[in-house]
Amino acid sequence: MTLHNLNLALRVDEPSRPADVSSTDERLFYEKWEHFNRSCLMVMKYTMDKSIKECVPKKERAKDFLEYVKANYTKTDKSEMATYLKLLTTTIYDGVGGVRDHIIKLKHYFNKANEMKMKLGEKFLKWLILESLPISFDTVKLTYNALKE
Repeated sequence: MTLHNLNLALRVDEPSRPADVSSTDERLFYEKWEHFNRSCLMVMKYTMDKSIKECVPKKERAKDFLEYVKANYTKTDKSEMATYLKLLTTTIYDGVGGVRDHIIKLKHYFNKANEMKMKLGEKFLKWLILESLPISFDTVKLTYNALKE
């Protein structure tokens, strides 16, 4: 849609309808927005799965249509969510690679779980990271736990 500026209807709120006293530029912009809005709606409906398309109420604005679909049909795969939670809670540092890479991997699993509306807190992530480190890192754990912030 971006290639043909169809996304104008998604980026710009609907302008007010031109009145008899409106300038030519205002009329042209409204016509352009209206055309892009209709085209955008047509493209979204054409490329959407039929089972979803039939359940979405008729919307006049592409932006409203997209917001409705996002709010009601965001896919959350329960098995994928379970996989990330399991990886997050069972991954332990095995000494292969750096600790930094291990922490980045856990942060990735954490972010994926939060994208699926899990709402895990940063404190929980920090606790998991510390718990995933072996006994040889007890000094680091003690130092971290002794910090006030």
